[in-house]
Amino acid sequence: MYVTDSLSLKRSKRNTGIHRYEFELVTIDMDLKVGRRVKAKLSAAVDDTIVFVHPRLSYCEGTEPAAGIKANGINFKGSKSIVLFSSQKWQLLAGDYMQFSNDTKVYECAEDTNLEIGTQTVKLTSPLRNGLTIDSIVTVNGLAWHLQSSGVIEASMSATDNQDIQITLVAVEKL
Repeated sequence: MYVTDSLSLKRSKRNTGIHRYEFELVTIDMDLKVGRRVKAKLSAAVDDTIVFVHPRLSYCEGTEPAAGIKANGINFKGSKSIVLFSSQKWQLLAGDYMQFSNDTKVYECAEDTNLEIGTQTVKLTSPLRNGLTIDSIVTVNGLAWHLQSSGVIEASMSATDNQDIQITLVAVEKL
């Protein structure tokens, strides 16, 4: 589950107009012994960066060509439209996520592109933090969110005879 939020780590600060993603990671019910180990690993990473590849959102619904997708021309910092290119048929659909070789931020595609070969303009839901130079590599599958833990890890158990535990961690995209 994710919600967009302002870049500030506290919601009470002034909204900069740029967004980051907030994730709530919830485990399945697991045996108490296993759950204690998972909780300990997450607790050790509280002040560190957690790299998270979402099992569904990290993969595009469009078509990624084997040749890959690259930036075409110069795409300036602050732009919400970028020009991308591939020598094979490619397409991004609204809601697909992408990353660029010079930035760890995850960007979202705002509108569908066509399924075609060559250059297309892709609209983003948030502006570029860094400009893209020609041939910058675009990742649309297997992309990773770099998350910073909120520092609070919740562990809960159901009131049954089994000793299952569920762990919840809130983390935000580290920018």
